[in-house]
Amino acid sequence: MKLYKILNLGFISYCSLLLAGCNTVSYQPDSLRGGYSDAVLGNGEYRVTYQGNGDISSIQALDFALLRASVIAMNNQSEFAIVSKMLLTIETVKIDLNLPYIYKPTARLTLSLKNDEDLTSALVSCELIGYYVTIKNQSRDFAFKPRECIARLKAKYQLAASKNRVTH
Repeated sequence: MKLYKILNLGFISYCSLLLAGCNTVSYQPDSLRGGYSDAVLGNGEYRVTYQGNGDISSIQALDFALLRASVIAMNNQSEFAIVSKMLLTIETVKIDLNLPYIYKPTARLTLSLKNDEDLTSALVSCELIGYYVTIKNQSRDFAFKPRECIARLKAKYQLAASKNRVTH
């Protein structure tokens, strides 16, 4: 009987820690609590993914994927970038019968790096990309300026230059 109580207490503690870890909205590399990951596809293309935890909205997951894409573009000295093949999914997770479902959004996109002045007529803001993907449910190619996306998203989520965590 004591072993059962110890195991039960251990399981409850583990679930509490797991849920507490999921309560953080953050822009960070992929970990147990979610985060961004990327892969080089070749020819100046990257696959960028942001997996949210139960505290991340779909627009936040998309914003953090766009922020990571913008950082990659800036690191490659790209003045312009194109984001395409955008996919926003929401996974429903049930951890315990007594707890509500957790909704975990994932934003995935393909980033193409461009330094083409002809893109200026097709430029959109990060907000417009989010609007089309989340509200209009449309996936198309969007040209944007990475430097502007970084500035806007860091301000929106109060990200300091040296910090990755969002403080709310």
